Amino acid sequence: MRLRFLKIVPREEQFFDMFTELAGLAVEAATELTKLVKDIRHAPRLARKIKDIEHRGDDLTHEIIDKLNRSFVTPIERGDVHALACALDEVIDYIEVAGHKINLYQLDGVRHEAVIVAELILASTKNVENAVRSLRRFPDVKPHLLEINRLEEEADHICRNALANLLNSEKDAVAIIKWKEILEVLEGATDRCEDVANIVDGVIVKNA
Repeated sequence: MRLRFLKIVPREEQFFDMFTELAGLAVEAATELTKLVKDIRHAPRLARKIKDIEHRGDDLTHEIIDKLNRSFVTPIERGDVHALACALDEVIDYIEVAGHKINLYQLDGVRHEAVIVAELILASTKNVENAVRSLRRFPDVKPHLLEINRLEEEADHICRNALANLLNSEKDAVAIIKWKEILEVLEGATDRCEDVANIVDGVIVKNA
């Protein structure tokens, strides 16, 4: 499969560079989140680091939208440019919120399920980065999209079971509330990765 728009408007490929950079920030944030959940002694420092990455993501998203508003011709539909930038930014936002909550709640330890889901988020963001990069350079995006969907389903399954176990075994109501919020945000990050995958899939269908 070849994407015809890649040849039609080559001069606007800077959008693809910016998308790839934004996806790379998601990988960077997910990497720090994985470090955080594996050793919460460093939670304050790593949470700040993730926040800095999130700020960089916001700035880049604004830059993409500003460029969109100033561009007469775009390599993909204008609505897709906006949707993809915002969806990538949302991935980073969710990762930042997860790190913030884990740090804020001053937990005694991290549940094993949270570590697993953080690793799934990292794997998902890496596939997001490859999928976004593939929009321009490689025609076969589907394996990355399918893997993102699989990872989202796995994270959803783990979080549902973790919440059930939490309610059945934890006696501290405050701890239940804290972990329920954290697990929901972690799972939400994989949902946002799936949103990116759906947008990329739509772009391919429209331009194939």
